[in-house]
Parts: sequence; structure tokens; C-alpha cells
Amino acid sequence: MHKLRPTLWRTCRIIAGETRLQFLWNLFDHGELCVIEMARMTTSSAHNATTQLRALNARGLITFRREKMRVIYRAEANQLVDNSPELLAALRTCHEQSVSFETVIRMATAFTHERRIEIIRALDISKQTLCGLLDSTNMNSSPLSRHLRKLQDRGFVRQVNGVYRIATPGNPLGRTLLKIVRG
Repeated sequence: MHKLRPTLWRTCRIIAGETRLQFLWNLFDHGELCVIEMARMTTSSAHNATTQLRALNARGLITFRREKMRVIYRAEANQLVDNSPELLAALRTCHEQSVSFETVIRMATAFTHERRIEIIRALDISKQTLCGLLDSTNMNSSPLSRHLRKLQDRGFVRQVNGVYRIATPGNPLGRTLLKIVRG
């Protein structure tokens, strides 16, 4: 079997959903749950629960097994999906440390656009001025500034005296995402 390589920015979009995080946290707490149990715990419909759980499964963050007519999920990384073991471990640590959903979502939304990943990779090569980043990323000024602000707001980039550099966020998911982006 070959490894699955979903894009990190799309995976971050999945992680950044509060309902999906609630499902994941419930799986951390209870081990295994069926769709109906998950729906009841979150006041979602069974259809919505199924959709959200499939999204988590597609990113390798949960697995399932069939038991007659029931589908039972558990928080277990799919080893064939790139980065899923590291991401799931970071999310589990966030759960254990009672990191708020708001914080987890803020960390994930730092990388919900491929351009922000590109900026971090450019800064990984060397710290740069805005002009340097314009050259190395081939972005226009307005979108680059917007993406930089988002990365700064989430603690991944720091600017001192007109020079941008990578900063390390203070929570497990942020550190793991940064490690993955830096490759």
C-alpha cells in the first residue's frame, strides 16, 4: 500500500471545525463510539455526525470498524496518511492539557491556506524583510501582508525592526504544525 498525502492546509481546515473537535474529544474520552452516540453527545443529526466523522477519517485522525449495522469510531491515526500520527498525538495532548477549542482552532487556521505554508517555508530558509518575502514567494503585497498578519496573530511569525522570522507557538498543536510545515 502507498502512503496517502493529503494537503496540510486542507487537513487544517478539518481540524479547525468545532464540531469535529468535539467528536474527537469525545473519542479521546470514551475510546470508541458509534455514530448515534456521537450525534447525541453533540446534538447533531446522525447524517451530520457521519459527514464530520468521515472528514476526520479521510485525514487519518480516526478509524472505524463495522459491527453489523453500526459503524464504531475511535481516535487512532492511520499510519498510511502523512502526518496523521503526529497531528493526532498533538491533538490528544491538547485535550489532556485542556487547551480550549478556540486555541486549537486558532492554531489550525494559521495553515488553512497554502500561501501561509509557503511563507513559513521561505522564512525557514532565512529571516526576511517584506521585500525579501515578496521576491521569494512571488505574492502581491496585499495578500502577503494579510497572510503575514494571520501568522503573526497566531504566534508563528514575529517581526522585529522590519525583519520577519519564525516564532514557535506555546502549545503542542502549534509546535507540531510548525514542525510539519518546516518538513
